[in-house]
Amino acid sequence: MNLQLKKILSLSAISLLISCTSQHSQAATDSGTEITKAELLNTRYSYPSDLIANANQTQLANYAWRLFIASMQQTKATLTSGSGRGVTDGIHNFINTGSSPTVANPLIFESVYHRTEAFPYYTSSKPASPINKAPIYYTYYENSSKTKVAKTVTGANYVYLDETNQISQNYLYYQHSNDPNFPVLFMAKVNELETSYALDAKRDAPSATKSWDFPDQVMEIKTAWRRTSDIKNSDSNRYHQATASYWLADSKGVPTLTTDTFALIAIHIIQKTANYPEFIFTTFEHVDSVTRDNNQVITDPAYKTEYNKLVYQTPSSEPHTATANGAYYINAQGQAPKKNKLTTYTLPAAGAISQDYTTVVQPNTIISEVNDVNNQVNALVQDLDKNNIWANYRLKGVQAIPTSDSDSSNFYLANIVVESSQPGIQLFDGILLNGGLEQDGYFVNCRGTQGNTKCVYPDATLNPNPLPSTYNNVSLNVTQDAQVPAAKFNMGGCQGCHGAAQQLGRDFSFLANGVLGKGKELDSVPASSLTVTQKAVHNTTMSRSSNAH
Repeated sequence: MNLQLKKILSLSAISLLISCTSQHSQAATDSGTEITKAELLNTRYSYPSDLIANANQTQLANYAWRLFIASMQQTKATLTSGSGRGVTDGIHNFINTGSSPTVANPLIFESVYHRTEAFPYYTSSKPASPINKAPIYYTYYENSSKTKVAKTVTGANYVYLDETNQISQNYLYYQHSNDPNFPVLFMAKVNELETSYALDAKRDAPSATKSWDFPDQVMEIKTAWRRTSDIKNSDSNRYHQATASYWLADSKGVPTLTTDTFALIAIHIIQKTANYPEFIFTTFEHVDSVTRDNNQVITDPAYKTEYNKLVYQTPSSEPHTATANGAYYINAQGQAPKKNKLTTYTLPAAGAISQDYTTVVQPNTIISEVNDVNNQVNALVQDLDKNNIWANYRLKGVQAIPTSDSDSSNFYLANIVVESSQPGIQLFDGILLNGGLEQDGYFVNCRGTQGNTKCVYPDATLNPNPLPSTYNNVSLNVTQDAQVPAAKFNMGGCQGCHGAAQQLGRDFSFLANGVLGKGKELDSVPASSLTVTQKAVHNTTMSRSSNAH
């Protein structure tokens, strides 16, 4: 018997023993203790229902890894039967699903409900509930006459990539890849609990005066993907891969559903709990998400903005800065312990913004506690399987309790391939005028704690009415169907950005914008045969019409 076969049989025996003693459909409140080998081998692993109150950064990081481990369990769901979506198959464990780039059935994070299932586009009758059904995506596109053309998509893959840009602000590319013009694509999904809540026949549309208040254990998952054929400067077999569906547009903007193999490069997992009603925000990156040359200078990825003029709060003073707490900027295995420290970064200057590739910047925002937990989990994984795919994914950070203290750990939480633009969403706090959507070429970033006399467009005719009364972005004690309480905190990073949705009554969910038939317009990638100008026009159309908010 060869050593590999002995290893497989040994792991299978351990898995069987653990599954017989650890079966559960919903884990209890997590105490935040360190991840164990038994958890990685548990075939009945499930999401924790909560985390102990007032958890420290190490406990938060361990909790985040439990969300990740649960997300990577294999399901029994197929494209002919949706039975078993969002539930482990009870056969394969975390190590099993990472033993090769691809798996036979969708993983839990892939199998849960796409935003176009939970928030479908429709004009008359609401589609039937998608729970435990094979996926049907209800979406639309606008033709050249600006008329909405409905698309009911059947037979597409569980990985259905219908987002091409970062909340309408920019597109992300690997300019030194095999196809530098093909962007990173995104997908947003929600669990069964949020799906049922959103599709409830009694549910009114959320608003600032009649807010939603999601039940505990609601979860949203956003992922970022690259085509495996485009990967040039790293080994595609180091990534989790999936057959995915996406849209390709012709010169008239008419989309055609297309299939290819994609690699997972990042994942956000957010969960609302009783102890953390403002959601727990977690985000993971692949270690090869950023590439460097021999001088350690970042060469990829790079973004192209959909705006050409950057404005901060006015009247303004240069330079605009952000001070962040952390110890590391590189998210790599086995990094030696370091102390957290505050570092001040100068943001891009206001004024004209390049329309060419802008390589990403990595500030020191990965804290020491996160790095230590990453190393501990990574050692467990590699001890069981040194070539395991999941050894290449690392936690970037966690947010749970809103604060206005920008010196606190993880205040500027961002993922390098999901929130890539530094002037927009990488070092985010405050608010983004018009929700971050460019207007007449302007992008207005309101930072700080000033009121509405400070944050305006240079052209007064572009200002919203009324102007924002505060730069705070997160409220506490939201109540179902009641007015959103006044924003109490100017939070940074993911939680602060999602606070914009909370202020509109959506309880931190941008996806809730699609409720009651509004849905989400599909984003399409311009065909390679299009000219450079045609591609640019198409991308601008996609970013402006995208309902990412």
